[in-house]
Amino acid sequence: MKDLCVSCGAETAYEVSTHVDMRNAYIEGVGQLCAKCYTSGSNRNHILVPEVTIINTPNNSELGAKVREIYHETK
Repeated sequence: MKDLCVSCGAETAYEVSTHVDMRNAYIEGVGQLCAKCYTSGSNRNHILVPEVTIINTPNNSELGAKVREIYHETK
């Protein structure tokens, strides 16, 4: 059985049994996205924050500012 995109509900290329380390477009804490939702920034209410941004920003206030900056860049 194929996994479904958490954003649009479309069938993805991955079986439900495929380990997340072996997938593309899987976002930890969110789930599997189809290729279209993963690469497009429109028509969804989610933004992608690079993991390196989270790791390299230990101050929560600064991280919030960076997330808002990413949000405004995508809109």
